[in-house]
Amino acid sequence: MPTTRVNGVTIAYEVHGSGPTALFIMGLGGRASDWNDAFVRELTPHLEVVTFDNRGTGRSGRPEEDYTLETMADEAVGVLDAIDRPRAHVIGISMGGMIAQLVALRHPSRVGRLVLIATHGGGPTVVQPTPEAMKVLMPDRSLAPAEIVRSSMAAITAPGFAQREPAAIEALVALAAAQPTPQMTFARQMTAILASDRTARLGTITAPTLVVHGSEDPLVPAANGAAIAHAIPGARLLELPNCGHLPMWECPRRLVDELLHFLDVSG
Repeated sequence: MPTTRVNGVTIAYEVHGSGPTALFIMGLGGRASDWNDAFVRELTPHLEVVTFDNRGTGRSGRPEEDYTLETMADEAVGVLDAIDRPRAHVIGISMGGMIAQLVALRHPSRVGRLVLIATHGGGPTVVQPTPEAMKVLMPDRSLAPAEIVRSSMAAITAPGFAQREPAAIEALVALAAAQPTPQMTFARQMTAILASDRTARLGTITAPTLVVHGSEDPLVPAANGAAIAHAIPGARLLELPNCGHLPMWECPRRLVDELLHFLDVSG
């Protein structure tokens, strides 16, 4: 992976495909590879897909300092600077969707269209995870790392997905094992999430916006997506039936079709 320096931190990124540029921003503790290679391959005939490792994850640097989502949003824009792209569509999932909101708020001229997947606007009105999904945020560290990832992925996907698609769960386990995310990174990213409330500013987002949410998301319940779509002027809400927190793994073909249609590159 090539790298760039932003805010004094090394950020590793990848560029695949050709077409309009789309910057994909990953969620809590995740790596660029967690977007699912098969999902990305379906996009690359139509889009220049740019993925990157957030600070503290994958091959990016691990600064010994507090994290903020604002800083991470600026680092996302720094990736666009590194590849000399003045403007891109911005797609973020979960924490990455929160970062994407801040890219649109702090750098509006850099955003073509905005896609917010399985995310929320922050603050006290956020609808909280189910009790089972909440355990993912406080895992039992006495378990083997692979078992923590396996149980976590089963807990945040739709009911029954892990049993129907065990290969997908094991692929996620393998990605986590190949590039483990330090516990301190999880803690710093979670602190950044809890400190960020964007709800009062969502109404100032000017980019055309698609909000995507799984109807069965236990980690960030679907009511959060509805709230974001209501707050952003002109935003469209797309609810994916029988899908949990990871649509690029749970319903990748549907997500590809919807993204290409919204980004107007399906032809």
